[in-house]
Amino acid sequence: MRWRRWALLAVALLSPALAVAEETEPPREGLGRLAQQANLSGSIRGGYWSSSRELDDREHLATASLWLKVAPKLWPDASLLIEGWVRNEDLVHEEATDGALREGYVDLALGPLDLRLGRQIIVWGRADRINPTDNLSPRDFTLLVPDDDDQRLGAAAVKATYHLGGLAISGLWLPEFIPNTIPIRRPLPPATIRERMPDSTLGQWAARIEQTGEAVDWSVSYFDGFDLSPDAGLGLVTPSSVEVLLRHHQIRVIGADAAATVGRYGLRAEAAYTFTEDARGDRPDVKNPFFFLVLGGDRTFIEYLNINVQYFTRVIYGFRSPFEVQNALQRALAIQQAVVTNQLDQVQHGISLRVSYKWFHETLEAELASALSLTRLDYTLRPKVTYALTDRWKAIVGADVFGGDRVSFFGNLRDNTTAYAELRWSF
Repeated sequence: MRWRRWALLAVALLSPALAVAEETEPPREGLGRLAQQANLSGSIRGGYWSSSRELDDREHLATASLWLKVAPKLWPDASLLIEGWVRNEDLVHEEATDGALREGYVDLALGPLDLRLGRQIIVWGRADRINPTDNLSPRDFTLLVPDDDDQRLGAAAVKATYHLGGLAISGLWLPEFIPNTIPIRRPLPPATIRERMPDSTLGQWAARIEQTGEAVDWSVSYFDGFDLSPDAGLGLVTPSSVEVLLRHHQIRVIGADAAATVGRYGLRAEAAYTFTEDARGDRPDVKNPFFFLVLGGDRTFIEYLNINVQYFTRVIYGFRSPFEVQNALQRALAIQQAVVTNQLDQVQHGISLRVSYKWFHETLEAELASALSLTRLDYTLRPKVTYALTDRWKAIVGADVFGGDRVSFFGNLRDNTTAYAELRWSF
């Protein structure tokens, strides 16, 4: 509803007044005191993007957003965290205004047991940005933000962690399912596309054993729930229409990761095997089981130059080429399904590289992140420069560049190539 959007925006825009009050003497009453007690923080951001991230024809987008976070201490062993945003990704159109509650949970410390209740972002994995075990919290890959972590969104969960020496043993119940938002090319009429959510998600759960503080930090994990990214198949087909149906099938994931420091080198490894509903590989509308491995390391040179290199491989089990599907309509959909899910080839190899450097007392940072599939030679290049103008003002410029054949994972995203600039004020 239009009035709800504007009400949400109005309430959000009043919040910076609380932060301004914090910059003066320590407040004793009024809004400033409330902001201090609530541990309020956030940012106001304005930006420009040359293209959307939705594989459509939208270009030259002006964006504005307000990000807010409150983290008050309720009592010595309990705290609250609420974080969300209000944003408009196309200032020309009012209907583009939207809001989201990223997290909202209560933390309880009960001796060696930590309990977290509510919507929370749960991130697993020690590899650099390519994480086979990161299957619990959704991401909006179409969101126009320079930082990948800002794409994350929490889901309702109960997380219990028991600390035993250097071990942390966690169990999670995940009753809420929120899917990834991924860029999908919309089919031409008379074809339509529809996403179907799982009927019941109350049975989702996960467990993890983690060790930290030793020579090698490591964890092993297990997840039983629904795939955050959908599979595409045929829905209702009539002489005058074709329905593409996106469904989230159940998966089970066994994973492990490890990290260690050897001299000036940081070494990382992460791997996972994903069981899917298509164990034999005879359903082109469901992902096949697959093994995903990442090995890499990084080192800092001359104080501020950091280089991170990783090798990754993905092995598909029960593989059948989507190009061999007999029915023409099913073949076209199976190929697109394999492109989006990165299952075009039985074995895939690739490398990722991230290089960063800092200048001027770490106020200016330049980074180049890239990934290259050695199997199909598709790639992404992501340069970004961040400059801290003051303690509160920050400017960011960068680009996302995708290349390769259209029938490849990164090549399919070529229309999402974009350049951007953002100015951010934090409080």
